[in-house]
Amino acid sequence: MKLRHWVLATTVMMGMSGAGMAQDWNAAPAYGSARLEAGFADDPHSIAIQAGGAIPAENLAPQCYGYITHQPSYSLDYEAGAFSLFFAAGSDTDGIMVVRAPDGSFHCNDDAIGHGLNPGVAIEAPISGEYDIWVGSLGYGEGFMPGELHISEIGFNTTNRFSRPADRNMRPLAGSLNLRAGFADDPRTMTVQAGGDIDGSRATDGMCYGSITQAPDVWIDYDANSDFDLFVSMEADFDTTLAVSGPNGEWYCDDDSAGELNPGIRIRDPQSGRYAVWAGRYGGGLGLDATLFVSELGFRGDTSGPPQLDPMAEPNYGGTRLTAGFAPDPHNVSVFAGGDQDVYDALGQNCRGHASRAPDYNLDYTAGALDLYLSATSESDITMSVMGPDGTWYCDDDGAGDLNPGLHFDEPQSGRYAIWVGTYSERDPLPATLHISELAFGDEYGMDQTLDYSLDANYGSVELEAGFMPDPHRLELLAGGPVEAASGADRSCRGYVSAAPDYELSYTAGELPLFISAYAGGDPTLVINTPSGEWVCNDDEIGFNPGIAFDNPESGVYDIWVGTYLEDDSFQAELQISEIGFDELRD
Repeated sequence: MKLRHWVLATTVMMGMSGAGMAQDWNAAPAYGSARLEAGFADDPHSIAIQAGGAIPAENLAPQCYGYITHQPSYSLDYEAGAFSLFFAAGSDTDGIMVVRAPDGSFHCNDDAIGHGLNPGVAIEAPISGEYDIWVGSLGYGEGFMPGELHISEIGFNTTNRFSRPADRNMRPLAGSLNLRAGFADDPRTMTVQAGGDIDGSRATDGMCYGSITQAPDVWIDYDANSDFDLFVSMEADFDTTLAVSGPNGEWYCDDDSAGELNPGIRIRDPQSGRYAVWAGRYGGGLGLDATLFVSELGFRGDTSGPPQLDPMAEPNYGGTRLTAGFAPDPHNVSVFAGGDQDVYDALGQNCRGHASRAPDYNLDYTAGALDLYLSATSESDITMSVMGPDGTWYCDDDGAGDLNPGLHFDEPQSGRYAIWVGTYSERDPLPATLHISELAFGDEYGMDQTLDYSLDANYGSVELEAGFMPDPHRLELLAGGPVEAASGADRSCRGYVSAAPDYELSYTAGELPLFISAYAGGDPTLVINTPSGEWVCNDDEIGFNPGIAFDNPESGVYDIWVGTYLEDDSFQAELQISEIGFDELRD
């Protein structure tokens, strides 16, 4: 059973008043004709043609576009049956197709769905009679490119046995350059003819765009080193494109990165070897004069240097030192997002936006067992770029939701994080808030959050059995957090703690009592969730230090929080677990 496919085509009914048109469907077709019956063998029926033309297709039907010839490319006398009828063409140009059906209707198409820039027209319920077919080009006078017309009852076929892929080994049309990293007279310039008779997308396996020639325009034989990036750009009075094939055959493509419709390609950490360069243009047609720039400084000979984010520059809004378990969490900083450096040009990868050359903020972080969340919020679309302690770049656009960026480090390193907050589009700087957290992006962990003993403890865990030694078991930690214990745990609790426990005690009870306390120069508090799920809290059992005694302790897990009595406070504290007593009550 044959498959049936359908593609949207423009259909316009035209009367015989078309005798005054420039095209003539009664003229002898340029590449012949055939008679086929429904169910024909050798499907698809394929014909060698040349696609293109210089007469607007809209002369045949107002809603058609592109350029075709005076006479049809091919004519089909078809005896219809139960099958759909498919006309499609493959060529190295951006093709279009016009089909005049036996009832005088016109069907037009530019890009058949799923077949790139190749046209296709599907007639779902064809009638018997003559079909006149024009295979043209989207641009004017594109040189009548070799291609193939395919007629089928199965589906679209857009192969082209005459295809001419871009060939990096063909001698360049404009000449070559031999350069060594650090070369003088930077930039080097050459006059090239931008454009050609081949569609760049087809010639480069879908990587690039614009019309190019089969042979490259320029060879750059480059002796690289690690100190320089390589910039290839172009300047012209019309819209141009660039395609570059590197030493290993990888493709670099661009349209407008050098500004004002001029293309620019920055090759980071270039390899030594031959770079084949094609100067393309939109719209096809013969090549026009353009200037090609080859530089190690920037696009189009910009000797001010390429865009750069400098982690060594003094940060715009200062910095801070934080240790895992810090409070309050999040640490918030007001900044202005944006700047004059294009982040993509500076960093590449998936980095976006516009930022200042200097970091906005430096975080010197001592990592522990917690994750690290860096995010920013604003009323507009903002981005974030971070250079981590090991020199790796991290970038994000919308990871924190609502057009806000967020980066999550699940195993953060200790060291300096240089942070930039950018604007997605080029614009004046705008107010934003940078958030540094070990809990979540932004301000997700608000004051009404509950304490969650299922979270990993900030400072780990310990297993102790009755009679453990040494006694007391001691742990240094940072007291405090953003969650109010009275609302997050129990109304009897006091202070401010983190959402996750600070410490988890797995205890096997015996005949001895259990004493849990905390000591600090500030005013700490203590919150404990017992093995039975009960909340037990204390503030000032031992002077200003909290302590909780369990006369008949249970076996199981005790989740322990050490808080601060005052909001937005934090200080070092010592947690003690004992079976003897509180420190200040001992003999």
